[in-house]
Amino acid sequence: MIFAMTENRYINIKLLLFASMLLFILSCTALAAQDEAYGIVTNVVDGDTFDVTIEEANPKIAYNVERVRLADVDSPEMATDVGPAAKDFTYSVLLNKRVYLDIDDHSATGRDTYGRLVCVARLSGVRGQVISAPSFNRMLVDGGHASLKDFTNNEFDPQDWWNEDSGPSSEEATTDVGQDLKEELLPRIEESAEMLLDRAARELWNWIKEQMGI
Repeated sequence: MIFAMTENRYINIKLLLFASMLLFILSCTALAAQDEAYGIVTNVVDGDTFDVTIEEANPKIAYNVERVRLADVDSPEMATDVGPAAKDFTYSVLLNKRVYLDIDDHSATGRDTYGRLVCVARLSGVRGQVISAPSFNRMLVDGGHASLKDFTNNEFDPQDWWNEDSGPSSEEATTDVGQDLKEELLPRIEESAEMLLDRAARELWNWIKEQMGI
């Protein structure tokens, strides 16, 4: 009987350790995500505006086809001499391609006064993964088809997506997670385990005293 009780305590502790590690890993994955929705570009309006047929939505997505306005960049209007060249650039890079959208959180809808989703857009890799950097917003500026403007009516700071790199390598990411496990998670797990062991020991001792009539 005593052995069975002790074994159950250790099983519970193991389950707690596993759950804690799983929650930690999932939280790291969530923090690393750069997309809130994605879809295929099916129409290009001008250099900084295009339509996306949504494949994966989030609560801000209201339609099957959403018009996207790139955040904090400004392409020439189509009526200008260089407007068509800006549109051609976006057309050649994005048309019929998947884009991942980081949607503005400054407003509840993520939209500007024209009803367009304000986004930082990122391209899709050969395996369908997000290409973290450069964002298409930066590509448009680097290509000479838009100017960089920090519009204050959205959540984005252009410096954040302008200076971002492609993220850590797999080796660096593994090292970072391992360091986090060592410095943050393991001490908490150890503390929780010790508390559970102490409680299990106290309960076991109380049970023994009851059996012995102490």
